[in-house]
Amino acid sequence: MNDQHAPSPRTQSGAGELIDQKFRAAWQVFAMTCGSYLAPEASYQAWFAHYLISQFGIDRVAREPVINIGNFSQNEYKVAFDGRLEVRLDAVVTSEPGIMMPHYANRLAKAADESGLGLLNHLDVISELKIAASAADGLDFPEVARDVHKLRMLLHARREKYGDQAGPKAYLCILDNHPKKKRFDKERVLKLAKHEDPCLDIEVLYQRTYEVPGLPPSGKLEKWIRYGATL
Repeated sequence: MNDQHAPSPRTQSGAGELIDQKFRAAWQVFAMTCGSYLAPEASYQAWFAHYLISQFGIDRVAREPVINIGNFSQNEYKVAFDGRLEVRLDAVVTSEPGIMMPHYANRLAKAADESGLGLLNHLDVISELKIAASAADGLDFPEVARDVHKLRMLLHARREKYGDQAGPKAYLCILDNHPKKKRFDKERVLKLAKHEDPCLDIEVLYQRTYEVPGLPPSGKLEKWIRYGATL
């Protein structure tokens, strides 16, 4: 095993650090603050990263690290990504301060394992974010399920390659704020995210917003401002 990618003891960020509580706090403030806005998904991702930074610090939060999955063993999780060479994670939190996660094939600092999977040994959190209002038709269950499979695939591959040492906590965050579509079936995704192996469990954070993005009565934006709406 290459020491550079060996699992870290996860003590540098503080043995008593409340990772779960801090992540949940960032999520709750984000959901309450941004649930009534209407914007592209990338904007929501940037806002969420802002609140994560407020909890963990700018030197521990990053977006969209790239991991090559081409050589992952075939299993029920990888099936959803057949034909794809890479996956990205929406937001991650490192175990130690200092971001060092270039593309795994970057010639300036190429990943020793040639995939970037070893990065997961140095992360406290991996996460995916789903926003109902960022899509005209709202949340699609197969798409949400794919994020569960993505997170589980990475956790499984990390353990398969590096052993049973503690891996990162995996979160799927769902902001249910579509102004027209019916509420997302969270029970269905909660059932999918639960796993008999605790190391492959995905924590689902679901927030239904009661103040959804307001839409102009005419259906056309004449002023690029926020229209009030509640449910």
